[in-house]
Amino acid sequence: MTTPPSLLSLSTELLAEVNRELDARFMDLPEDVRALLVQKGALTQTIIRELTRLIEQSTDKAEKHEALLDHCAEWQREFFVPLKAQSDGEKGERDIYLKDLEQMIEEVGRVLAERE
Repeated sequence: MTTPPSLLSLSTELLAEVNRELDARFMDLPEDVRALLVQKGALTQTIIRELTRLIEQSTDKAEKHEALLDHCAEWQREFFVPLKAQSDGEKGERDIYLKDLEQMIEEVGRVLAERE
């Protein structure tokens, strides 16, 4: 069983077909229509470049978001859970001190500054 073509590949094929037909008839078109087609092509390229840039930015933001979530998981495991246990009177592997809290605040500040 063959899978149907994706919307992107089908659209690409159709666009290539339309472009071939336009190229074949380009010189038969009135000069103002040819100028409009050239402008349309330039604008399309600009839009594609901008969309590519936005996709790259969103990918970068997603990677930073994943890194932040990794930090949060580490902070929870290494600091917040032991701090809660200590606050509940349980003895942990190591005690949490005010200095540890200050370091945590500094690290959170650094991570938040990196997001911009």
